[in-house]
Amino acid sequence: MKNIGKKISALALSAVLACAASGCTFGPGKWSYKTDVSEISAGSWIYNTYQSYNEAVNKIQEANKDNEDFDAQLIDFKKEKIEDKVAIDWIFDDAKDKCISLLTVEKLAQDKNLVIDESQMKMTGDMYLQYYYNASDESKAFYERLGVSEDSFSESVTRYGFIYQELFEKIYGKDGEKEISDADVQKYYADNYISYYYIAYSLKTTDDEGKAVDMDDAAKEKATANFNKYRNMINNDKKKTADVEEQYKKDFEAESVPSSSNKMLRTDFDESTLSDDLKKAIKENKAAQASVTTIDDTLYFIYTDNMTELAKKIKYSEDAAEGETDYIDKFNVVFSMKKDEFESYLEEEKGKLKYETNAQCISAYTVDRTIKIAKGI
Repeated sequence: MKNIGKKISALALSAVLACAASGCTFGPGKWSYKTDVSEISAGSWIYNTYQSYNEAVNKIQEANKDNEDFDAQLIDFKKEKIEDKVAIDWIFDDAKDKCISLLTVEKLAQDKNLVIDESQMKMTGDMYLQYYYNASDESKAFYERLGVSEDSFSESVTRYGFIYQELFEKIYGKDGEKEISDADVQKYYADNYISYYYIAYSLKTTDDEGKAVDMDDAAKEKATANFNKYRNMINNDKKKTADVEEQYKKDFEAESVPSSSNKMLRTDFDESTLSDDLKKAIKENKAAQASVTTIDDTLYFIYTDNMTELAKKIKYSEDAAEGETDYIDKFNVVFSMKKDEFESYLEEEKGKLKYETNAQCISAYTVDRTIKIAKGI
């Protein structure tokens, strides 16, 4: 299976819902939007209006997070505004954009002679169907009431992502039109990523009544001495964090280690849920060295990698030896580098796309209809 970040998966475009002259009905070969390459089913249009409706609710809820009287069920989408648009119009535009975005990547895939692995898409689509569409009788009945078939559901939730990823690889991936050199990827990684590891040990314990209290001085001193030993194992004895973990289990008679590690963009690290003091300690830690610090009654052993050295482990997954697991997937790093550029390219191509609209279908399955069904009206 593929996913964005690593890879994104999707399902093959198959049977679609229909728009007859009198409105939308079920049937093959019918559409809501189309180009000379592909078409979007009526059911997919409906599903996109439902997804955009949910996104609108979230945006309005966020805007009213400090309003104790706010009730999402009472939102008037013809009065509320999102991004300077009346909410119901925002939903329509966003749903349409989802449809045109899919048509755009479908067109680009054909233009670039991209071969889509339909079987892999179907495998992912079947998983989504199982967990979302057919999750319960109520779920299935809801989608059927909306007018979303299993095929339209799969088309909507999986296909765009899969083709998006395949196009990205075609352009920036291995042997792609604009493949990024190893040297450029390594430099970007060293300059923009952070790799950290820490063990957190609480200096609090519980009394006989289950209340949190300070550890006695002897227990604190023992824990601190152990953590200083782990620091010396790294800095003086050139041991690895795996060696530290084994020693921790012995010292604290523990089956597991309360550790955490991550390799991530520094911008994501800055926005992470770690405390500001812990972020500061991690940033100030010397590369390929360990340190020990106490933050809010918690003892920390911290290690950060030398990013220039770590960047040398970047390679494509298909280039890794059998059983090799400590490499860094080049696709992930390239995606971070070129995602914004790629998105701009897709927006430009979307603006150029020539497509047709089935006005009878769109007017029959309105945003207002979707909102009423979503609210159970």
